[in-house]
Amino acid sequence: MVVVEIVPQCVWRINVDIPEEANQNLSFSSAERWWEQTDLTKLIISNNKLQSLTDDLRLLPALTVLDIHDNQLTSLPSALRELENLQKLNVSHNKLKMLPEEITNLKNLKGLYLQHNELTCIPEGFEQLSNLEDL
Repeated sequence: MVVVEIVPQCVWRINVDIPEEANQNLSFSSAERWWEQTDLTKLIISNNKLQSLTDDLRLLPALTVLDIHDNQLTSLPSALRELENLQKLNVSHNKLKMLPEEITNLKNLKGLYLQHNELTCIPEGFEQLSNLEDL
């Protein structure tokens, strides 16, 4: 039996769906309604044996940090291009053979961590990452 680890759909939809507890208790004060306060800005899903990420990643446009190191990823979704606020991307310790061209859209990226992958080239336009400080 092969077990494929995946990120639960509720993680991708955390900014979209109203939590179940909100439906059960309508007496939350505005201060208690955490799901209306802010969008998720950091997602750390490292060390999970993930083999792939879906394009549902686009549902988290406020992310500034995406840490997916130490998984079994062989590719990154094209929805990565929609994470315009992303400042830190850690994809180290995976099985990536190439980076998607969409990574060059991440104009706010300051830190990109790629070590311990199987990369053979970087995409054209990589020099457009003008804010990159750590590689």
